[in-house]
Amino acid sequence: MMNIQRIQPNNGIIFVCGDGDVEVPYDQIDPKTSLVAASRTMLIVCVLAEVEGETELTFGRSSEVDPGWPPGFVGAIATPTRRLIIHDVNNQVIAQQSNVPDITRLRIWFSHPRWPERVLIGVD
Repeated sequence: MMNIQRIQPNNGIIFVCGDGDVEVPYDQIDPKTSLVAASRTMLIVCVLAEVEGETELTFGRSSEVDPGWPPGFVGAIATPTRRLIIHDVNNQVIAQQSNVPDITRLRIWFSHPRWPERVLIGVD
């Protein structure tokens, strides 16, 4: 089931991870080179900061959310509890999905390579 929301995180990042212990890839964040920082268990995804406006975040199966252009990120994270969560820096849950595989493959599309007004996160 596809979920579309308008978000305005104050620091311009959201987290995609499983439930439980995660490795936060803070040392890899560099929006000038990539809008995604990844560890084995978490993704940090850059979106528009609150002062820049809203980001339309779409979350669902890759086949549902695919906008028709190549994804900006393709990868996987460990989700041993079989739950995938998207949350902000204040740990407020934005979206979640249960019954995902132990290793969840993700595709992320961005409407712009530096200032994405639309971010689409697809689960394979």
